Amino acid sequence: MRFVKNKMLRTIAALALVVLMAFACVSCSGSSEESQTSVPSSETSSTNSSTSQSEQSSETGNSTESSSSDENSSSESTVEEGDDSQTNDTSKPTSKPTAKPTAKPTAKPTPKPVETVKVTFPEGYTVAQIAKKLEDNGVCSAKEFVAVSQSYTPKSFTVPSDSNRAFKMEGYLFPDTYEFYVDDDPEDVLIKILNNYNAKAGGLSSEQLIVASIVEKESRSAENAALVASVIYNRLEAGMKLEMDPTRDYINNYVTNSPYLSSTSKFAALYNTYKCSGLPAGPICNPGSRAIQAALHPADSEYLYFFFGNDNQNHYSKTYEEHQAAMEKYGVQYS
Repeated sequence: MRFVKNKMLRTIAALALVVLMAFACVSCSGSSEESQTSVPSSETSSTNSSTSQSEQSSETGNSTESSSSDENSSSESTVEEGDDSQTNDTSKPTSKPTAKPTAKPTAKPTPKPVETVKVTFPEGYTVAQIAKKLEDNGVCSAKEFVAVSQSYTPKSFTVPSDSNRAFKMEGYLFPDTYEFYVDDDPEDVLIKILNNYNAKAGGLSSEQLIVASIVEKESRSAENAALVASVIYNRLEAGMKLEMDPTRDYINNYVTNSPYLSSTSKFAALYNTYKCSGLPAGPICNPGSRAIQAALHPADSEYLYFFFGNDNQNHYSKTYEEHQAAMEKYGVQYS
């Protein structure tokens, strides 16, 4: 019994020792974990958090200042001279302008109105007379106008290019009232006149225009124009020289010694119908509508002669004898 009792005591003591050791191990383990996790972890988190917050606060502060500085700089750089938003802002210096002053715009000169002038060319004017009138009215130089007239080739109708013609455009400068620019271009002036001719007198043959130019100088009414035209055509048909005074006057007054022509000696034999057979080499003036219509529609007559008498009338005859008698009766009125 003593043996059993001793054995039981030893067993109980061993069990008590095991329990004590197990408790001691658990307690030691809990204390170690608690000491390891709570104290060091708390310091690290607090320090890191404080540092992080301080750094974030510093970065935020720097960012805010930078942003504010950028906004102020941007705001100052976009303010223009005279902006009312800056008038009451005393936080910024006012001695230095924020933008360069805007230069005042240069006033453009008011363009002068284009000046024009109206010029009238009477029926029967020659190229030389028309050129002078253009110059006298400030349209263009007479010499330049004649030079252009001698070389220009119309596109809408044909003008003969014949070296036997003194002035190429004689006959084609239609008599009318024109409006030109002052200091106009001579070619533009010529084109305007030629367009008018083409619209109002185009379609004439070269021969018809020459006849019209003689009729213009030899008649003073539509009736007499048609009769003069009939005399010209009748003489041409009969093979007679025309012997018209205006053809001789043209050479003497507008061709010989002309400042627009380099050589004129050959033209007398080509234009003076007391010397040449048939029509002159070209028109002797620029005829108007009345003379042109007469050349197109001559009177039906057998007259071969006519003259302008001292009674201010034209007199027509079929024979030379009748012609001589009429001149003795009425007298001849020379131009």
